[in-house]
Amino acid sequence: MHIVTIAGASGVVGRRALHHLLACPDVARVIAVGRRTLPLQHEKLDSPVADLQSTSAITAVLPAGLGVAICCLGTTLKQAGSKDAFRSVDHDAVVAFADAALERGAQRFVLLSSLGSDARARSFYLRTKGETEEAVARLGYTQLTVLRPSFIDDQGARTENRPLERLVLPLARAVFSIIGRTTRYSPVPADVIGKALVHVAFDETTERVRIVESERIHALGAL
Repeated sequence: MHIVTIAGASGVVGRRALHHLLACPDVARVIAVGRRTLPLQHEKLDSPVADLQSTSAITAVLPAGLGVAICCLGTTLKQAGSKDAFRSVDHDAVVAFADAALERGAQRFVLLSSLGSDARARSFYLRTKGETEEAVARLGYTQLTVLRPSFIDDQGARTENRPLERLVLPLARAVFSIIGRTTRYSPVPADVIGKALVHVAFDETTERVRIVESERIHALGAL
């Protein structure tokens, strides 16, 4: 039975991953660390509050004996308000969480990233994602799996106003329903990503660092 910690469980994908973790018979306990206590109540769930910019603060609320850590932290440049604020979430908080989970015994880390992430990318967003992946890989986890989905289909879950996304998403669904729903660039439903995150957290891969992109995410989410 596994003790799992997850960060970002209040987000669109994180909520789905948490749902599947709590339903998994091999999971004994889930520690969903965040800036606020989750409203969800479940016998397997603990929801401690910590400063996600501080490794020591996160370590203090995590139990010893962790097996797996799953990270769904992420924002957008628009939501963050600046490049520095964006990086503080998508890089600094992710690395702090990974460092803390490792200190508490986790040997496996699953990171939600983005298609096209590359530490040498021209795009600030994709470059930050790539730098985050590389920083976590350097921490020394026995096994690191990075999921890089294409555009995330929130399935109507987001409450904030995103007019461009609301315009583009239905068009993307229509286009990819014709050329293929599970291709590299087709939108990936949030629940599919959540299932895939949980699946790779407990499989038997021998790769120390594994990259899982959209086509494989679609397949894993269908299992």
